[in-house]
Amino acid sequence: MSKMATTVTSNKKSNPGNQGFWWHKDDPGPLKRLPYIRQYGSMRFSKVRIDETMYPHLNDGIEIHFVNSGKYKWVVEGQEIELLPDNLSVTAPWQLNGSPKGKMDIGEISWIVIKPEKYSVQTSLDLGSWTKLSKSFQESLGAMLASENAIVLKKAKIFKKYFVELKKELTNQQSGFEIMVGNIIENLFIDLHRHLSLQRQKNEQDDHFIGQLNQIIHADLNRKWIIDDLAQQFGMGKTKFTNEVKELTGYPPNSYIINLKIEKAIELLKNEDTSLSDIAFACGFSSLQHFTSIFSQRIGLSPAKFKKSEQ
Repeated sequence: MSKMATTVTSNKKSNPGNQGFWWHKDDPGPLKRLPYIRQYGSMRFSKVRIDETMYPHLNDGIEIHFVNSGKYKWVVEGQEIELLPDNLSVTAPWQLNGSPKGKMDIGEISWIVIKPEKYSVQTSLDLGSWTKLSKSFQESLGAMLASENAIVLKKAKIFKKYFVELKKELTNQQSGFEIMVGNIIENLFIDLHRHLSLQRQKNEQDDHFIGQLNQIIHADLNRKWIIDDLAQQFGMGKTKFTNEVKELTGYPPNSYIINLKIEKAIELLKNEDTSLSDIAFACGFSSLQHFTSIFSQRIGLSPAKFKKSEQ
């Protein structure tokens, strides 16, 4: 989070409708003893706030946001995302991020910015001498953070405890709080690594599932597919298979199969020597009329007009 217009310290209000705390380079508070933490704060907005300092910005560290409540529109490297309650977003130092309109809606959000000793697109993550996390662990975490433009973990309520514990230690500053804070952040990074690893594994499984489904359909495109039969090929019941396809593609199986037929039809329409009737048959449509009707609904042009536009 970039520098806000008004500093808010613990239990004090700034602008009407805003309450929380925020430590940063101009008002470091306990962060003086923890130079690797560039910012830490939590802000509750009881009214919509427009602040130009919330526009997309760069920080010199790994920036982590946790949404306690509310809904926030955000952009990371031009990619629009929506931050919802219990969402955790993570950005690398080189990733431009912030509110596209400088608007903070009603809700509560916590954040921390951790400055690595070394970290760039070309340089592996090195958090510095404060941590006991192994070099290989840090490099693995850094690689995962750098592999995506925008990382948002959904239903990530497990991370809330870290922000609560950090607030407690930084506010009370009891003896040894520096050690406690370091331990909390290390545990946060360990959980983050685990979640990203599981997410990557699930993404690979999802890609394999869709790739396998596409291969099966394309191998016999003019077949009238029965969803129960398809589901059995994946070792699933019809309901589970239908939900899986809809979650991954946005379409129920029958609609997704039609999309694949249309994609193949578009490919064939670019071939001047293939007749519309042959294309309709090759793509599994019951008739030329059926093909024309479905194609027009999905594409907005009849197959004949589309073919002519491609010549």
